[in-house]
Amino acid sequence: MVGWLNLLSGAGMIAVGAIAIYLWRRRAGIEYFLFGALFWIAAIAIKIAMDLTVSAPFRELLPHTLIGALIIGLYYGLRTGLFESGIPYLSARLARMRLTFDRAVAVGIGFGAAESILLGFQSMANVLFFIMVPGIISSYPQATQDALQMQLSLAFIPVPVWERLFTTISHVFVTALALYAIRAGWKWLALSMAIGLMLDGSIFWVAYFIPSASLAYTVVLEAFVGVIGAASLYGLFWLKKRYDSHVLEA
Repeated sequence: MVGWLNLLSGAGMIAVGAIAIYLWRRRAGIEYFLFGALFWIAAIAIKIAMDLTVSAPFRELLPHTLIGALIIGLYYGLRTGLFESGIPYLSARLARMRLTFDRAVAVGIGFGAAESILLGFQSMANVLFFIMVPGIISSYPQATQDALQMQLSLAFIPVPVWERLFTTISHVFVTALALYAIRAGWKWLALSMAIGLMLDGSIFWVAYFIPSASLAYTVVLEAFVGVIGAASLYGLFWLKKRYDSHVLEA
């Protein structure tokens, strides 16, 4: 079930982040990519701390109903929006940074690329573990085995790459909007947070209607990610037309 070709998923995820940085390297200094990576580390550290403390007990309190799914989706989505948009916004505001559009995009690329590259290495490490210990999968519960069988199939290899590509584009737009909001107004920060809410909240909302280990769940969720990513790409072209004149002249 597991083979060396499965490493291509992780390699593709790493490539998404690395290529994004390479393509934008002449438009901004390396420090702006590093700022984005640091913002991502800060946001993830807070989310991990929440997962280790309040998230699990909170989920146990909720009923396994549509209302429960809506609430838990809002919880995870709101914290994503709050930290992944709020940290770049507050950091740049306190530092009195007046970033050009190209530099704001570099910060967003650094944010998204850090996540994509780390998840890519994690994916490759998991595949190598399963290759070296092939019998371990059979010891898992049947539901986990079924999910892994789908995720480790050859047809599934491009799916994580697709997800990282469009999620990274979304991260860039979300971050650029948050930085734009420093001068243009809080409504753009709210929009930035709303996009993060939709991306993470949808994981739980879709899972309520479709089993998360099924192919249908993957198709629906990744289609949604693709739509948000495509809309974010369009949004970046729209934002470019107004960003520098609004921010630098404010």
